[in-house]
Amino acid sequence: MKPLIGITAWKRRLETYYGPDTLQTLSVNYTDAVRAAGMTPIILPAAMEDSDAKRLVATVDGLILSGGSDVDPASYGKRPKESYDHSTEVDDFEASLVREARAQNKPVLAICRGLQLLNVALGGTLNQEVTSEGGVHEPVTRDHVEMNARRHVVTFEDDSILAGMYGASEAKVNTLHHQGVDRLADDLIVEGTTDDGLIEAARCRGDWWALGVQWHPERLDEDHQGLFALFREQMLDN
Repeated sequence: MKPLIGITAWKRRLETYYGPDTLQTLSVNYTDAVRAAGMTPIILPAAMEDSDAKRLVATVDGLILSGGSDVDPASYGKRPKESYDHSTEVDDFEASLVREARAQNKPVLAICRGLQLLNVALGGTLNQEVTSEGGVHEPVTRDHVEMNARRHVVTFEDDSILAGMYGASEAKVNTLHHQGVDRLADDLIVEGTTDDGLIEAARCRGDWWALGVQWHPERLDEDHQGLFALFREQMLDN
């Protein structure tokens, strides 16, 4: 039987046939990548009650924390430097999902915002602005081709899961973020970094399988799709 994978959605205010409306959104790139790796996706609405997290996690075999807007700096004890979009309600619910996934030993794959949320949920903090003109993390462009292109290199730790999966010491990835990991949570281990020192991949210590990457593998080609196959293996091992 195919593993059932819960993927977090994000609330967005969009123009629709009925006028401006708030929608639960998730790119089909996520569901397509999950299906291609031999799993069945279901979409988890954003900002449910924290009490719903236990039942939702019990229903699925694994959890993907998808991309979205910024994690509220208040979640890690900081004041916002800019008025970027965030939702404390969503942060709290997704943190509850993380705690339940750990308690129930359900594998987690955290992507972009997902890595940031995983780090904060486990006690880490974020850098609210990592972009710099001419640096490794150029400001995010609005050109969709450039946004999805491989823009910088992530170097993997020698003993990392990702070095084994990619069969290489590094990989070139896309960059769709302006925030990143600052202080890594004590329960996480660095998997990969960029030349400017930003942590772009991390995994959890111990027996619970949780892996986060700052890039978007679902938007890249086959050599990055192995992340979803690796994720699927964790359900089969359980």
